[in-house]
Amino acid sequence: MKLSEIAWIWPQMLWLLCLVPLLIIFYVQQRLQRKTSNAPAAWLAPSTTPYRAGYWSAALTVVGIIAFILAAARPQAVILVPQRVDAVMLVLDTSGSMRADDVSPSRIEAAKAAIRGFIEQQPASMKVGLVSVAATAVVTQMPTADREALYSALDGIALQRGSALGAGIAVALAAVLPPGSIPLQAILNGEYKEPTSPETAASTRDSVAIVMLSDGAGNMEPDARTMAKLAARHGVRIYTVGIGTVQGAVLRAQGMAMRVRLEEDLLKLIATETSADYFGAASLAELHRVYETMGKNIVFRQQRQTEITGALLLIAALLLGLGSAIGLMRSGRVI
Repeated sequence: MKLSEIAWIWPQMLWLLCLVPLLIIFYVQQRLQRKTSNAPAAWLAPSTTPYRAGYWSAALTVVGIIAFILAAARPQAVILVPQRVDAVMLVLDTSGSMRADDVSPSRIEAAKAAIRGFIEQQPASMKVGLVSVAATAVVTQMPTADREALYSALDGIALQRGSALGAGIAVALAAVLPPGSIPLQAILNGEYKEPTSPETAASTRDSVAIVMLSDGAGNMEPDARTMAKLAARHGVRIYTVGIGTVQGAVLRAQGMAMRVRLEEDLLKLIATETSADYFGAASLAELHRVYETMGKNIVFRQQRQTEITGALLLIAALLLGLGSAIGLMRSGRVI
């Protein structure tokens, strides 16, 4: 907080500060008069401690008066305050590669279990939505505080072919941003054109976030990198969680075998592009820890114009009270 950033609701009250020098002059004159009148008996004083205590009493009282005048002007300061997000969209990869069992019992079951844990850890007021991603992306549950509805939507998700992670990002953005912010139909129809001229990125939105859980095997349009840039332009962070192992597992279907591995590069790029974090998880236990950590990390600091009159009044009261107490103990007077 800088002094230049402080605003005053009643700035006219600051003129009262002009009285402070007059109070100081009056106090010094009174001290000199008392010292002169008590000069014949000064040799009886055992030490200068009472006089020092008097100066401390006066200093604390003056500073307390200044704080009180500043409080009377009702100052407002731009301060950083913690604020938790209001809504989170969970984007779950439901492509066929999520059947792999390199994370026990399988990637998809481990992901569902971890998502349940994440939802349970959130405040009851936080809205959570769910998007499933395969060849297409579908909002299986709009952001809601109804936990049972979320669990039902999660249980109803089934694996399908394809992995359009870019579509998952676009659909999640359309769900959490104001209507019309995202040209969703153009994106899904392949008609979206990334701006050629650089655009100024929006300030980070403190009220929404996207969490994507995937093995990173995005192989369909729209391009996930392009959609991450779109999210960044709208100020939305995308936290990514890589589920699986680098070694991967062999999937067999219809007489064919294919090794599927965790592809971290794409997930890291998405998180970096949106100023968020990437989390790697190779086991169910690690996934639970990831979501526990992420639940704490999805807390942003917001600049807010806040009146600080109460804090200044408290400081003024403490200083005036302490100054008066020292003065009374010293000489039976306030100062």
